[in-house]
Formats: sequence, structure tokens, C-alpha cells
Amino acid sequence: MALSGTAFAKWMQEMNIVTNQAGRRWVVVARLTCSVALAATLSLGLATSPASAQVEGETLARSVEIAKALIARGRAAEAQALLQDLAVRDPRNNDIDFLLGLLAIQSGDYDRAVRHFRAILVRDPGAVRVRLELARAFYLDHDYDNAYRQFQFARAGTSPPGVAASIDRYLAAIRLEKNWSYDVSIALAPDTNINNATSAREATLFGLPFQLDDSARRKSGVGLAVGGAAEFAPQIGSRLRLRLGASGQRREYGGKAFDDTVVALHAGPRLILPRWDVSPVATVFRRWYGGRLVNEGIGARVEGTHQLDGRTAVTAGVSGQHIRFPHSPGQTGAAFASWGGVVRALAPASSVTARVGLGRQEARADAQANWSGSAGVGYYRDLSGGFSIYIEPSLSFARYDAADPLFRRHRRDFGQELQVALLNRRIVLSRFTPRIAYTFTRRRSTIDLFQFSQSRVEVGLTSRF
Repeated sequence: MALSGTAFAKWMQEMNIVTNQAGRRWVVVARLTCSVALAATLSLGLATSPASAQVEGETLARSVEIAKALIARGRAAEAQALLQDLAVRDPRNNDIDFLLGLLAIQSGDYDRAVRHFRAILVRDPGAVRVRLELARAFYLDHDYDNAYRQFQFARAGTSPPGVAASIDRYLAAIRLEKNWSYDVSIALAPDTNINNATSAREATLFGLPFQLDDSARRKSGVGLAVGGAAEFAPQIGSRLRLRLGASGQRREYGGKAFDDTVVALHAGPRLILPRWDVSPVATVFRRWYGGRLVNEGIGARVEGTHQLDGRTAVTAGVSGQHIRFPHSPGQTGAAFASWGGVVRALAPASSVTARVGLGRQEARADAQANWSGSAGVGYYRDLSGGFSIYIEPSLSFARYDAADPLFRRHRRDFGQELQVALLNRRIVLSRFTPRIAYTFTRRRSTIDLFQFSQSRVEVGLTSRF
């Protein structure tokens, strides 16, 4: 689907990119000569008056029109030279960055095109036409995750007739062509409660108060949080792919007592229909805490995504696993979960997500078997100046089947969480951007020992932006 030749010209026409094209070569030459002469005069250090500044601005605008005309006539090298000179004089000009981005796409330098288009969106996050070209650059570079996201944002904007259909064709092509994806993050993580423990000094066991040891109470610390996920999906049919994926997360603190590591694998087919992606996969995971295996599980899940329209995707799934706790046999048993969610682009620079989930944990000990659930709503927005913000409040609950024999009461938990993340899109290190996130978690419980509050900050880099 790469656009070239006639197709590229048609795309530019749909985007209303090429405007005010010059008619005669002598007019182009005269304007270019005027622009160069004025630039030379200004470089001599003459005093700049308001009148001369206005003349310079008008001349710059005329030079941009000349560059558009050169591009339309297929004289890319001349347009490139002119625009690079103009970019030195006015490095924050959106028109110049846009045209340089288009030329970079034409020459196959997609990384440079992405830099030019992102520079514009730092200054003007709501620029629909720029979103479209940024998405197209990502698509041509086979960066399908970022392309899909930018096309969804562009789909939420007001576009000329026919553009929405073009976007939908790109979205459909991405679903068919995407054969790999990844997500990586690394951050320093100051945490007020690294062991998710209570701050209480005593607990009631068998009806009697007991003093809690310091090791059982809340501890703070600064750690390193590393996370990543990758999936390879080779094609095994016209609408069928094989998913092979792995993910992991590691939180490491001073010593090993509170280090937390989770590794998961999945494999299975993915069927791509006109509006649906359906995928049954086998799953396996292991978790270590403090250097010791906590639990491990094996099972399967079925998940599906429905493309309601070019800006809205609805997901749903169910899963079942057998989870073994080698050092706590009473917790071993089957676990089942179901979930659903929606992602919708509200505007070219904002989106909303919503999710709900319900789970059932069986266990050999009735006091460990429970029902649980969660719900959350998130809002994302690109701000001017290169910053992006994401806010997500969420609620959760857990209800256990039987009274805990140690505490002589049924355990019921109610959780609240607020996550706020801030990105700086102006700074891009290869494919990563700085991210700072704050998460506040509070859990209330009918058993005091399981109550806690936690504030965690993560300062690092992410590839998902």
C-alpha cells in the first residue's frame, strides 16, 4: 500500500496539501531570487524594524509557496535545498517542517519524516493533516503499532471527503500485515510501600492482639522497574497468523527480600476477519518474590477485538488457568477471568479507555477462594509544548468464600487506585521518550492486616507513545 507516483499525487490531493501552485517558471525564479537576496541582506546585520520584519515574514511565506510549487513539479532536490535554508531562518515553522516531512517520505527516509511531523505536533497537537502523514510514515516504516494509533487519532478529526475511507483502508491493512510488536519501559521507582504491607503495629489473631514484627510492616525504598513485551506473528494463511509472545516485569530493590519478577509466554492462532480479530492462545507464567517461586500457572485464553469504526475498538476475553502455590498449598486451584474494554479516539489529540473485569480463584482452602473484580476509566491527551498526560482512576474488590481461621472473620477487600502519567514527546531518544508516572493505591479490608496504602513514582523511558 505504499503510495507513490499517481497514488501519491492522489493522496496529496485528498489531504489538500498542494495549494497555490505557481504557473510559470519565470515567476518561480523571480521569487526565489528575491528570497535569497533578502536573506543575504539580513545576514549583513542590518537593523530589524517592524516593517522589515513584516517584509521578511511575507518573503518567507512566498518562499514556502515556491517550495510547494517545486514539489508539485517533481523538482524535489531544489525544494529540499530551499526548505533547508528556510528551516535555518525559522526552525519552528510548521509549513517548512511539513514539506520537509513529505520530501523525507518521498525519499524513503521515514525516521526523518517522523521527526519533522512530531515537531509540528509538539507545537500543534490537533493538526489532523499532520497526524495523517505521521501515521503514513510509521506505516511505510512498518511500525504498525504507532501507525495504528496515529490513524485512530486522525480518524477522530474533521477530514476532507474520501480521507476517512483512506484511513479505514490503512487500518484494515495494518491488521493484516502486522507481524510483530513490542513495548519496553525502564524507570527508577521510589515506593512508600514496596511490600504492600500494613502500617499497623499489631494484629488480632484467634481473638488476641499480637505485636507485628518490623518485617511484616510497611517498608519504603527506591528500586528499578523494568518491563517489556514482544510478539511475533508470522502469516500461516490469508487471514490467519500464529502468535508467539513473551512478556516480563522486574522490580528490584536493595537486597533481594522484595524483588518481584513475573515472566509469561503465550502461543496460538489469530483469525483476522473484516471487523473482528479472534485469538485462542495457550498461556504459562511464573512469579518469583524475594528470590523464591511464589506461584506458577498454565492454561488458555480466548480474546477478541471488534473494530466498531476507525476510531473505536472494543475488546473482550475469557481465560482459565491452574495456578500452583508451592509454598502455600491451600491457595492452589483453578482461576477463571473475564474482561471487556473499549478504546475510543475523542479528537486528534485525545482518547478515552474503559475496562471491567471479573475473576474467580478456586483454592483447596475455602478461606483462600474468592471472587474479585475491577473497573477503570482512563483519559489521554497530547498537550502543546510536547507534553502528554494520562489519568486513570480505578476500583477493585475481592470477596473470600469462608472466614479465615486465624482472624475468625470473612475477608473482604475494597481497593482504590489513581494513576497519572506525563510524557515529554519533545525529547525522543531513538524510539524512547521520557515518562514520569505517579500511582496511589489504597486497599481497605475487613481484616486489618491486609489494609495498606501506597504511593509509587516511576521516572524513566517508554517506547509506547
